[in-house]
Amino acid sequence: MMKLWNKVYLPMAKWCLSFLPEKQFHRILDIGVGNGATTYYLSQRFKAETIIGIDISEKAIEQAQRLHSDHAITFEQANIEKTNYPSNSFDLICAFQNHFHWSNLRGSLLEIRRMLTDDGVLLIGCEYSKVKYFLPELKEPDVFGEYLDSVGLSLVQVGQERDWVVYWVGKRVMKLD
Repeated sequence: MMKLWNKVYLPMAKWCLSFLPEKQFHRILDIGVGNGATTYYLSQRFKAETIIGIDISEKAIEQAQRLHSDHAITFEQANIEKTNYPSNSFDLICAFQNHFHWSNLRGSLLEIRRMLTDDGVLLIGCEYSKVKYFLPELKEPDVFGEYLDSVGLSLVQVGQERDWVVYWVGKRVMKLD
């Protein structure tokens, strides 16, 4: 299964990352890492101070640690709905091919917003057919944008190629009047 993931979805993750601005990200969180291939790619592309890959599956984390133990990546078993990471601690958070499986999408997005720095980027990439199947009520970008607004996030850009879709999301900073 992981060989298929690397063959099919790693190119999608690379395509999604091409939407990012040319800047250095210092603290990166990769959600739902499977065998860690995307996390490893992130470590090669950005040379960040901290790169953490999380997955809900203990077996996935074991495999990621085994395959990438000699790299400056930390892999941890965790659920994105509730983490122990400090607020405002990541300037790039990636979720490739998994947000439609989160049991509590709203709670997970609120947790991501909490962890994201004010100028940070949440990059969600997946097959568009998965969004249409698992989240049909959010398949239209404007509707997904409104949903993100409701949790304090903003849809900055949407890209689509073949059956892939990428959502570039930023944190909506609340201003006091």
